[in-house]
Amino acid sequence: MTRWRFQPRRWPTLAAWILILGFAFLAHWQWRAAWHSERQLQTLQASDRARPEPWSPALSPAPFKRISVQGRYLRNRDLLLIDLYHRDEIGSEVVSVFRPRASPVWIPVDRGWIPTSPLGATQQNLDTGLPRGSVHLVGYAGRIPRPALHLGRGPVPPHWPKPVLYPSHRYLEALYRHPLTHLVLLLGPRQPGGFVRQWRPVRKIGPGQHFGYALQWVILALVVLGVWIGLNLHRKSPT
Repeated sequence: MTRWRFQPRRWPTLAAWILILGFAFLAHWQWRAAWHSERQLQTLQASDRARPEPWSPALSPAPFKRISVQGRYLRNRDLLLIDLYHRDEIGSEVVSVFRPRASPVWIPVDRGWIPTSPLGATQQNLDTGLPRGSVHLVGYAGRIPRPALHLGRGPVPPHWPKPVLYPSHRYLEALYRHPLTHLVLLLGPRQPGGFVRQWRPVRKIGPGQHFGYALQWVILALVVLGVWIGLNLHRKSPT
């Protein structure tokens, strides 16, 4: 009868389990990214069918939740979020400030994308078509884009519109010298005063690809586990 003896060695075992735990962590990360991306897509699809939720200062909506608010635009105080692409063309997203009725805080409104130079130069009048007076806005809950690597900011010109690169919430409040919401309203497709608006979760890959990557990391972890067991399992010589 053949007998086997499992006798792991210290350093190969340590290396193997570092790899196994690392692959397991990456699989868990991809799995969470897949579900997060899937939930965002479901929220956006459900929001298009549901009535918008009225905005209030205490509201903390989920990403892409459809919301509505009554108030007025602050004119001639636009920002250009530069170095953003649409269909391989460089441009900027236009952000204006909206003053809700009976609220001490203002809401940044992303009105969509326009073609500009890499530094935000444009001859377009950004306030053309912007409603005057009290207006009822409908849009989606969003955030200012965040970079993977931040290299700092250059000088901000004194004139408006101001081109900015990945501004923080504190930086925006300093520009406007007024409290702003962390929420950014992504202007709805039928709202006046907007530009190119194709709001979708910011994902380079979809949920299915995330699930596929998670499965690959699980398989790699199982392969390392199998190799570790195989290298440390020895046939015991009969006595």
